[in-house]
Amino acid sequence: MTESQLLLFPEFRPLPIYDEHDGRVNSLTTVPAAGNYARIRECATIQEVTDCLKTPRLVPLGALRAGADGRQVVFAYFGEMM
Repeated sequence: MTESQLLLFPEFRPLPIYDEHDGRVNSLTTVPAAGNYARIRECATIQEVTDCLKTPRLVPLGALRAGADGRQVVFAYFGEMM
């Protein structure tokens, strides 16, 4: 999905979107850094994000921007509560 598509979800507007080489990405993609979650879920499509937002135990954490300029995709991350 694109960054513009992700930002159509109000839950993601206030959250960070990091570039893939940004050291802060670990705060989204690893359980110890992201907080007290059982696991982290990565979503690459609008449908996956929609499904995750319907699941109360999944908390939006932010997103990762990856790929070359002009071909960037965005992955959304959710923390699964214990």
